[in-house]
Amino acid sequence: MKGTSHVLIGAIAGAGAGLYLDADSLTLAICASVGGVAGVIPDLDTNGLASNAVTLSKKKVKTPLLLMGIGVVCYAFYQFFRGTESLSLKQLGLGIGMMILSAVITQKRMLTLTGVGVILGGVALDRSWLVLFGLFVVLASFTPHRSYTHSLLGLGFFALILRMAETDLQLEGLYLAGMAGYASHLIADMKLLPMNRRGVKLFAPIWNKEF
Repeated sequence: MKGTSHVLIGAIAGAGAGLYLDADSLTLAICASVGGVAGVIPDLDTNGLASNAVTLSKKKVKTPLLLMGIGVVCYAFYQFFRGTESLSLKQLGLGIGMMILSAVITQKRMLTLTGVGVILGGVALDRSWLVLFGLFVVLASFTPHRSYTHSLLGLGFFALILRMAETDLQLEGLYLAGMAGYASHLIADMKLLPMNRRGVKLFAPIWNKEF
């Protein structure tokens, strides 16, 4: 199922959560928005709408990284041949490392860096839920599609993040709408629906049966 479909289904689920809470119009709109975002969160484990929305494309990073690496190496040799200082192995190592990184970096590793950035941001802002969300993103970047993020374990981890975020931000319905949106994704990806050839491993890693 496409990411846009998951957004729509998640938004409907989030709005349903808002109606259940008998929320006012503004809160209902917030619940629908939260549900829509949460509806694509499980797909952070693949190169799609969710991962591309939270991180830069590797194509936008590879060329600048390569050019900066070449620049650092050239500057190190320039300083050496001018005789102003000895050849800096640190600068050479940094420049060569940047060039190698530009050649091997993947979209998954871009997502890893994004997760690390969120963790650091959470630490700087003293927001535990942000730190946990960053960890959620990092874990998603190292797991196969439809594994950890498409399981009850992933749902439980995200539920903890939502609960902490709702308490911190004082946004009524954030937890319930987010849970509804996330759960809607798992249900929509189940094999019981005729359009899905694959299902979800709800009980992974304990039991890898697809549902």
